[in-house]
Amino acid sequence: MKKLLFALSIVILAQSCETGTPTFCNDGIQNGNELGIDCGGDCPPCASYTVEGHAQKGPFLNGSSVLLSVLDSNLNQLGTSYTAQILDNSGYFLFGSTNLASPYVALRADGFYFNEVCGSPSNAQITLNAVANVNSVPAVNVNTLTHLEKARVEYLVSNGSTFAQAKQQALQEVLNIFNIDPSINIASAELLSIASSSAADGVLIAITSILQGYRSESEFSDLMANLVTDLRTDGVLNSTILASELISHAKLLDTTAIRQNIIDRYAAMGITVNVPNFGEHIQNYIDNTTHQAQSTVIDYPETGLNGLNLLNTTDSVFSEWDFHSLVANRPNDCLSLKVVLTKLSGNCQYGCAFYSVSSVQNWNISSFNQSTLTQTFISTGLETDLALGFEYGIYRFEMYINDETTPSRIKTFQVN
Repeated sequence: MKKLLFALSIVILAQSCETGTPTFCNDGIQNGNELGIDCGGDCPPCASYTVEGHAQKGPFLNGSSVLLSVLDSNLNQLGTSYTAQILDNSGYFLFGSTNLASPYVALRADGFYFNEVCGSPSNAQITLNAVANVNSVPAVNVNTLTHLEKARVEYLVSNGSTFAQAKQQALQEVLNIFNIDPSINIASAELLSIASSSAADGVLIAITSILQGYRSESEFSDLMANLVTDLRTDGVLNSTILASELISHAKLLDTTAIRQNIIDRYAAMGITVNVPNFGEHIQNYIDNTTHQAQSTVIDYPETGLNGLNLLNTTDSVFSEWDFHSLVANRPNDCLSLKVVLTKLSGNCQYGCAFYSVSSVQNWNISSFNQSTLTQTFISTGLETDLALGFEYGIYRFEMYINDETTPSRIKTFQVN
């Protein structure tokens, strides 16, 4: 019997030497110097894939970077990664004929991008992530939805869900935050594009615009990081602060301008796009969400250079004849502000309102209209101030953003 076993071992060894393939290349597990299961290293090469897509917030700018990391079926890093650059201003990237030990990959896009809300390139870089099975999709786009779902997908897989189940559940949970109509067929987040025209692509544009809002790049990144953390373990948005941030900006979005910004951006690249009706998704969110707007988006601090700020959210009684500040700080120039003052009651002997000319900081001020008892203040800079005083009476401020006909905020106050 010993002689027979010895003879068999000689035959197996001889076969291994003849083929040059180690025996561990056929054992169904990753071992030896393999890069994947029975592939790479001294084993046959792993499967070759072409991974391509677009990185979009708005589209990432030419020269931005994309990192591809290979994952196992449990979404753990295998230690192999590849880098590529975005090849044009549409955000296109390509990893051509790349041997991957597994079809599961993580993608990270870092760079400047086109801000579709403001219609201009970003001032700083951001990062967006995605996780995908390249066997199941023809392309892997990296966008705000892939970013928000990624950590949740990883959590679900680590707790026993299949990758396909985790992807479907995580995406639906993100869509639920924004009250997206469940009848809209969205197969996977990485197939969506702001340059495409389906109803599902309209959902991406709507959510991306809400997330961008009138935020700076650092504010956007902070919001995205906090949303990812909040959603990771239960798929539900629990923070009322984050919910308020979302709805507050959503209510101020100019969907007509956003649509034109997208059209113009792609037209500059020689690409004609048919932007779907994304505004209906934003309006549906505004109309049906339980989120409460507690943020004013524009900052109205408690005080200014001339004392209490007349526009603050706390004080409603001010002293007659005293100067007070009129302060409103806009986050950026794509958000305009007009403030209309109206005298509601009380007699005026000297014109109702008065201000110090030397104190004017970034306000364009009309004369006080004695017929309508109104005066208009238009912000001409991101930070404003003004020494403004009143005669006795009751007054009202109406704040109009982006030339809307309905004020975004109304404040009534008493002057004693």
